[in-house]
Amino acid sequence: MEIIPIGEIIGYDSTTPWRFLQNARGAILAMRRILCYNSATLKYLKWAIPLALAWSVITFALVSADSPNPSSAPDPASPPQNPPVIAAWLQRNGDVPGPMSVIIAPRINAYNELSPHSFTIERDGSLTVNNPVADAVLIDYANANGIRYIPTVSSGWDNGSRLLRILTTPTLRAAHIAAILKIAQQPKVDGVDLDYENLPPAARQPYTDFVTTLAAALHQQGKLLSVTVPPEVRDSDSCVICRFADYAALGAVVDRFRVMAYEYHGNRGDPGPVAPVWWMRQVMSYTVSVVPHDKVTLGIHLYGYDWGGAQTPALWWSDVQSLKDEYNGIVTYPDTDPRGEIGEAKMTYTIVKPVRCPHYLGDECPPAAQENHTVWFVDARYVADSWKIVQDLGLGGIIMWRPGGEDPAIWNILAPNSAPLGRFNSTTPF
Repeated sequence: MEIIPIGEIIGYDSTTPWRFLQNARGAILAMRRILCYNSATLKYLKWAIPLALAWSVITFALVSADSPNPSSAPDPASPPQNPPVIAAWLQRNGDVPGPMSVIIAPRINAYNELSPHSFTIERDGSLTVNNPVADAVLIDYANANGIRYIPTVSSGWDNGSRLLRILTTPTLRAAHIAAILKIAQQPKVDGVDLDYENLPPAARQPYTDFVTTLAAALHQQGKLLSVTVPPEVRDSDSCVICRFADYAALGAVVDRFRVMAYEYHGNRGDPGPVAPVWWMRQVMSYTVSVVPHDKVTLGIHLYGYDWGGAQTPALWWSDVQSLKDEYNGIVTYPDTDPRGEIGEAKMTYTIVKPVRCPHYLGDECPPAAQENHTVWFVDARYVADSWKIVQDLGLGGIIMWRPGGEDPAIWNILAPNSAPLGRFNSTTPF
C-alpha cells in the first residue's frame, strides 16, 4: 500500500514552516485524498473527519509558531554546524492516545530526527506498512519542521528464525532489499533504520553482508542507513542475542549506529534499575572503541518497570506519578551500587487488598492482604546523566524509546532553548 505524502499532493516547494502554513488549506483537503488513496477498504475512512481536524489544529497552531525571520538565516560563509542528534523512536500502541504527530507536537522544535516503527517484515521479505494514515501525517509534519524522517523497519522479537531465512536465501534477500529501497525512494524520506532483534549468532555474517549491500545501494540514492543494535560491553559479550551484531563491521558502513542501552534489568527478573548509568557508560565506551564516535547514537529508555504484581508492566514517568499519588508511594534516589552510579529513581508502594469475609466471623477474619511493589523509573536526573555520556564520549547524539509520558523536565536538558508549544488532546484511534 503506497503512502502519498501531503506535500506531494498540495505541491509546496519548500520545507519551511511559513511556506507550509500558506498551504494549510491544501493540506487539510489533501488528507481526504490520502485516506481514500491509501485505503482499499472503508477501514480508514471513518477517521477522515477527526484526522483532518487534528491535522488542521497541528498545522495552524504549531507550524505557524515559527514565522520566517530573514535576520536569523545562517551566514553562507560560516562553516557547517553538526548539532547532536536528538531523536525518538515512535510507535502507535493502544496505550497512546492520538496520532504520533500529536505525541511529539509539544516539543517538535527539540527534535532533528524521527523514526516511527512503520514497517514489519513478512515471510517473503516484503514489508507491511503498520499504519499508512499516521505515517502520511507524520512524514509531512516532520518535513515541514525541518526534521529528518528515518522510518524503522522492525523484525519484531519472535521472528529471528524467519529473518535468518530471509538473510540467507538469495531470492528472499534480494526481495527484502528491494522493498527497503522502495521506501527510501520517497522524496521526503531521509533514510531507513533497521531494528532487527533476537537473531541467532549464526546470523552474524549474513546480517553484516546484508547491511553492507543495503548501505551501498542507499548511499547511491543519497539516503542514510541506520542500524539499531543490542548493547554490548565487549566483542566477546556473553549476551547470546547480541552476537549477531558485528559492531566494527556494521559501524564501518552505516551512517547511524544506534545502541539500545537498556534492559540491564528486564521485566522477567528481579527488581533493579533498567539501565544503570555505570553500565550504560561501559556499553558506550566499548562502542566508540570500534565505531566512529560521530556515528554512534545513545539509545535510552523513558519507561520503568513495576515489580510486585501478577505481571511486571512498563510504565512512563507520568504513570509513576499517578501511582505515587494513589498509593502514597515513596520515591528515593539510590546514588550508587557496588559498580558505580545508578541514576534511576526507585519507588515503593503497597496495595492493600481487603479480604471478603462474612460479617458474623467478626475478629476471626484474616487480615487484609498486602501487595508490595517496587518501581524503577527514569526522570530528568537520569536523562541529564545520559546526556553527559553523549558529551563526554563525543557521541553523535541521543535517541529515546519512546516519548509520550516522559518527565517534561527532560527538555530543559536536551533542548533548553525550546519552549513547549502546547499539548493537544486527541482520541483519534490510530
